[in-house]
Amino acid sequence: LVLSDPDFLRALRTTFILPTSTALLSPILFSILAYILVRTHWRGRTLLDSIIWSSAAIPGILSGLGLLLLFLDTPGLRWLYGTIWALILVVVISGKTTGTSMIKGVLVQLGKDLEEAGRVSGAGWLGTYVHIVIPTLLPTMVLIGVLNFVGAAGQTANIVLLASKETRTLSLL
Repeated sequence: LVLSDPDFLRALRTTFILPTSTALLSPILFSILAYILVRTHWRGRTLLDSIIWSSAAIPGILSGLGLLLLFLDTPGLRWLYGTIWALILVVVISGKTTGTSMIKGVLVQLGKDLEEAGRVSGAGWLGTYVHIVIPTLLPTMVLIGVLNFVGAAGQTANIVLLASKETRTLSLL
């Protein structure tokens, strides 16, 4: 019976952990990236935006190969190879273009008035971000989390080179 197979149960557990972690981490990361791109005047933000968009043109298997080489050739990162942390990182990275673009659209529509009102009331950047920006972005962040959850559950191309026997997902099994 398949439900008594230890490989299946391990893959099922990994398949649950990977999308859940991705769904929780990616909206937070993408909201910060989108905020930097829309609200700041930092020098490298156009380069960051270009990197986010241009990396979407790289096929998943090439992206996985590049990250495999990164993990194996960079001192201090080799321990990540074959762990669930590497898979989470890769899957979060793979959804960055869609997630960041969606949040950028909401931030552009939001305007700066609410943030300015928060700052005038005495809140700093973090307080304004947590109490004003995040609640406004919450529906979009939930949507991004759900999209990344579904995408991560069936992800194969990006993670096939980075998974080990212990971190195989159902799609790889």
